[in-house]
Amino acid sequence: MLKIEPKSVAYHGWVITIVMSNDEFSFECYPPTFPDFCNDGLAYSTLDDVLLAAYQFVDREIAILALMGIVKEWVENGNISEEEYWQLTSFD
Repeated sequence: MLKIEPKSVAYHGWVITIVMSNDEFSFECYPPTFPDFCNDGLAYSTLDDVLLAAYQFVDREIAILALMGIVKEWVENGNISEEEYWQLTSFD
C-alpha cells in the first residue's frame, strides 16, 4: 500500500497540514501561538475540497479572534453591557 505523507502549507501565519486516511482527507490547522491543532472534525473526498475547507476554517477563526478583541474593548469601555458581550461572543 502506498503511504502518503501529510502535506503542509502556510496560510495567514497558520500551518495547515493535510492528512489522508483511507480514501478521505482531513486537515489540522496550527495557529501561530498555539501548540496544538484545530480542525472541523470532518472528512473530505478530494484534496481541493479539504484545502478549501481548511482555508475557510482559518479565515473564520481569524475573523472570530478579531471580533472577540473588538467586543472585549467595547465592554471594557462601557459601550456595551456584559450581557451584550456574551450575546455577541456566543458562537453556538
